[in-house]
Amino acid sequence: KENEEGFVEYVVTNSKSEKLTGKFSLGKINPFQTKLIHFRDFIHDLAGFLGEEHGAISLKHNFEGFYPRFLVGNIQSSFPSVSFTHSYYDCSNCIEDTDFWNRINKKHYDSSVYVPIFNKEKQFTDLMIYPNFSPSDFSLKINIHEKNGNVVFTKENFLGINQSNKKLIKINLNKILDENKLSDNFYAAHIITEFKENKIPSRIKFGLNVGVKGLESKLPCNICFNTKMGNPLLENKSGSFHWAPIFPHRNAIITLGNFSTIKDYKKDANIELNFYRMNDETSITKKLFLGANSEERIFINEHEDLKEFLSNEGWVTIKADNPYIEGYYFNMNKSGSVSGDHFF
Repeated sequence: KENEEGFVEYVVTNSKSEKLTGKFSLGKINPFQTKLIHFRDFIHDLAGFLGEEHGAISLKHNFEGFYPRFLVGNIQSSFPSVSFTHSYYDCSNCIEDTDFWNRINKKHYDSSVYVPIFNKEKQFTDLMIYPNFSPSDFSLKINIHEKNGNVVFTKENFLGINQSNKKLIKINLNKILDENKLSDNFYAAHIITEFKENKIPSRIKFGLNVGVKGLESKLPCNICFNTKMGNPLLENKSGSFHWAPIFPHRNAIITLGNFSTIKDYKKDANIELNFYRMNDETSITKKLFLGANSEERIFINEHEDLKEFLSNEGWVTIKADNPYIEGYYFNMNKSGSVSGDHFF
């Protein structure tokens, strides 16, 4: 649909949670037209406001006939590289009953999510919490696990978040490891929410930034995801199925986590991974066992059969006899650029 005058209002939040507001016009937008918006061209002194630190932006627009997602990201000019993800809904004004989760079950956490931590030299892993969820107060609990499921760090009330103080929050997961003398290359974090007054938003958006310091590309990946609701009906599912793309010449890594909203979680998983390639219809199958609260990582370049088989782009399917399997895929490029996303 044609838009005679594309109009945008914005709120930029910097790392200090200061706000910068304004508006701009994009002019006429034709049907099927693509508009590339460089915010620095529309927002005065954006770089100065951000101060070479992270930030976030919320947009309100008048577009019609428009799918409500943007392709968003960062472009580095000093070294040719890009980092793209998709936008997410701003639910900060969503206050209807349907905007909140009404399943309260003492067996389950309100919501939780698994994230991998990369802790090799120069690697960093940050968890981002954006001020875009429905008005509510909650606290975060963080458990950090070794590969085999052992808990090496736990903090009940790691962080309190108040609806009246909308902050952009970055949790440096590597700093937690350093402070607790945890020096392995890889850990898994289980992020758990506890909401006040049983008021649980149905959408709780976090972000995962994984990157490498000190190399030519300065761009980490930014993965958007929702925490998993504590839904007791999920226990009735017999299993789960996911898939992810693989780009073998970019140091591809797959991470799988067996974590649940169930408080006393003990369910193991048998997982079948089927790898496919663009060249033909052949495949490679691998099977693994994943204990409760544990993680497995597959480095494609360390498997000679996969490295030879995936000479071009391919993909993997993940079939499990457990409904709680989650995962991510990453590409750790030599330049320092990192791309990734959650399983689909």
